[in-house]
Amino acid sequence: MLTALSEEFGYAADPIALANRLTLLLGSPDLHQLWVAEVDGETAGWIHGFWRPLLESPAAVEVGGLAVGERWRRQGVGAALLATCENWARSKGATLITLRSAAYGEDIPDFYAEQGYQPGTNQNIFRKQL
Repeated sequence: MLTALSEEFGYAADPIALANRLTLLLGSPDLHQLWVAEVDGETAGWIHGFWRPLLESPAAVEVGGLAVGERWRRQGVGAALLATCENWARSKGATLITLRSAAYGEDIPDFYAEQGYQPGTNQNIFRKQL
């Protein structure tokens, strides 16, 4: 079900590649955490948080990805997943949690604002395919 939720949000979701990445992340629990929300025995959403130590600023936790199935949105699943990740961040001593959000829906910025998130400084993201 993680594959289907990932595809719904435009994340690459080849099942074998996803399993390999999941194995890598779960092998480093001090650096990466993945939480899955279930509703009535079905996977409703997931969130990946990772420890992000930086030289130029205090360490933080970043949300690597958050996906909630369409039929479970607006039911508190996303908020509960974010709260769980935030609690992990606090337990590690982080004073900041960050996330990047692609524009998949008009309500995405509103959702994050309702959870207390504010836009950060505008930055360009540069990528190079290797």
